[in-house]
Amino acid sequence: MAMKLTSATSINEYLKALPEEVQLVLKKLRQTIKSVAPDAEELIRYGMPAFKQHCMLVYFAAFKNHCSFFPGSVQIVDKHEELKGFKTSKGTIQFTIDKPIPVALVKKIVKARVEENEARHNAKLISKASAKNSSKSAVNLKPAAKLTDEVLVEQYMSKLSGDQKNDIDSVRSLIKKSSSKLSERIKWNALSYYYKHDIVTFGPYKTHTILLVFHHPYVVKIKSALLQGDYKDRRLVYFKNAFQAEQNKKELARIIKEIMKQIDSK
Repeated sequence: MAMKLTSATSINEYLKALPEEVQLVLKKLRQTIKSVAPDAEELIRYGMPAFKQHCMLVYFAAFKNHCSFFPGSVQIVDKHEELKGFKTSKGTIQFTIDKPIPVALVKKIVKARVEENEARHNAKLISKASAKNSSKSAVNLKPAAKLTDEVLVEQYMSKLSGDQKNDIDSVRSLIKKSSSKLSERIKWNALSYYYKHDIVTFGPYKTHTILLVFHHPYVVKIKSALLQGDYKDRRLVYFKNAFQAEQNKKELARIIKEIMKQIDSK
């Protein structure tokens, strides 16, 4: 749980509410992030300082006994040997004011995230340009190659906006962080996640309601306060918003891992 559930509307306001020694460490982290991503937008997201460049870049936060840096990428965290002295889990790096993350390492991580976001952004631009050009010269063209799941997901997300996009993007991030073995695709006209078999898919979005449909049959054997419904082969999970989903991310990950474990046992 965060040191204090903040109502801050800016990073400056967030930092001022912290003890001085914590402020010093996080101010330096903020400066380091900005030195690598000077064009990134600063904002508060889910009560935490965050940086956005095309899409969400990185976050950081103060907790009771430690601070955390959230690069938002499991792969980036896992590949850095320099992090062996830090506690990490699913794209999160914990550190203390006595042992902050080295500046050089923060720069490397932020640089990698900037490159990831730029690549996704450029892919969108290329996809849009290709679609525009192909519509002008459709005659005598060979059938287009089948789009990859990643491109289809990017196209799906590009059509969303406002709270719907923010909520769904945040929850999909939590789902993907639950296991690096999980794959994402569009199925039933929605974001869907699978590992050898389908596991969970987003249901229709409504204001103040994010719906996840767990449709692997084994889910009915899992005991969890999150799982609702008495269906024969599925269960539903409802979140009022992305913040509530963040509060329940461990239980959400446990459900997904339980299903994956069952799949592997077959």
